[in-house]
Amino acid sequence: MNVEQLDLAGGGASQAMGQERIGFSLQQINAVDDPAKVLYSECLGRFTEPDGTIRTSEELLAMPEISGVGPAFDRYLLQLALGWLARRPSCALGCNIQASGLVDKHSSATLYALLFKHRAAARRMVLEVTGSVALKAHSAAMLQSARALGYRIAIEAFGTEHATAGTLSSFPVDIVKVDASFVRHCRGDAAPMLRHIIARASRSASIVVIEGIETYEQLDAARIAGATHVQGLLLSEPTLPPVFSEPYRPLVQRGNLLAHLPENRNRLPQSSRRSFKESQRPLRV
Repeated sequence: MNVEQLDLAGGGASQAMGQERIGFSLQQINAVDDPAKVLYSECLGRFTEPDGTIRTSEELLAMPEISGVGPAFDRYLLQLALGWLARRPSCALGCNIQASGLVDKHSSATLYALLFKHRAAARRMVLEVTGSVALKAHSAAMLQSARALGYRIAIEAFGTEHATAGTLSSFPVDIVKVDASFVRHCRGDAAPMLRHIIARASRSASIVVIEGIETYEQLDAARIAGATHVQGLLLSEPTLPPVFSEPYRPLVQRGNLLAHLPENRNRLPQSSRRSFKESQRPLRV
């Protein structure tokens, strides 16, 4: 199903995109020891209904009437973010990718085609995998291939049922984001649990982010527990209206989407294999 065919909160998706009613706001990820240092900013999806009501991406994706829009919505926000990065060469962004949208091979291939097209900005983009991350083999392989292009991979909500320690052994990750629930209840006996969760995350990634930091007490708890970075309203409060949007420009895809995946590269002509091999070299930004 194409994003143009979907109905988003009472308005056609293509119309919403053309009218710049889909965009994102930004929330920073800050160093725990020096909050002035920003690692990158996460894109938070925003959808403006025809009557002016602004909804967050979480509200939008929770609506039963737009069930199935997740992968297309993720790709559109990612396409916006990559366009934003192209205009700001000194910045870095993070974008959510719903794990459920990677189950289908065609969706994975479509996402990889977009990432491959914009690989020049790969080292400034973090793909934040959220939701249930019991990925199939082809999904994990696609994320590893994206990482080979230079994209960083983050796991969200670590410590919950959606992201456990077993998840981190499925594929290499660069960043682990610990769920906000652990810092909200880190007083007394809960503090050792936060340290334990961070220690487990640190074995798989050098960057561990605590989400949901809203007080200085929580910031201190994150620092003491060993987190490297934090994210939350205390240090960065995103606006509800989007700070960036633009008219929809559909991804023009020629040929077989699945041919972009490394697992299929031996089926490509020699010239295409040569181009793919060159894309694996370290990129200079």
